[in-house]
Amino acid sequence: MMKKKTKVFWLTAAALVFLAGAAVPPAMAYFTTYVEAEGGYPITLGNETTIEEKVENMEKHIVLTNTGESDCFVRVKVFAGSQITLTMSGSSWNQGEDGYWYYSDIVPVSGNTEELLAKIAIPEEYKESFNVVVVQECTPVLYEEDGTPYADWNRIADTRTDIGTADAREAGEE
Repeated sequence: MMKKKTKVFWLTAAALVFLAGAAVPPAMAYFTTYVEAEGGYPITLGNETTIEEKVENMEKHIVLTNTGESDCFVRVKVFAGSQITLTMSGSSWNQGEDGYWYYSDIVPVSGNTEELLAKIAIPEEYKESFNVVVVQECTPVLYEEDGTPYADWNRIADTRTDIGTADAREAGEE
């Protein structure tokens, strides 16, 4: 009887080892499948701008700089709590119906916008802890057939042409 139990034990152990051995290669393949790539290709998803914000005497001075490789249009949206009153002003800035402030001129490469000023009015009880957030966006300058520049704020980037190669032959669209 003891010999039979030992034999069943070893047969069960051998079957488990066999099953485990059969399952390891697919599992290893699953956990080790990856691709390595060397080198690279710089990807830019459009224009790039930086923002400079200074706060002096409860006024936020906002200036954008075009750090991209082509001219662009810019817009800014300023957020604050409901207790805070913001008064915006700037000679080349216009408020849109969507709450953004649009810079009316094209911002050339390495160029700056004129200052957008946000005057901040806060009740005394909130003066120690408040935040005024500025969100800025840019879009490339596009041109009508007659050469008139315009901004398309709803344009979706075509990754085949907008990043890297702008030549249709290289993108395979001959």
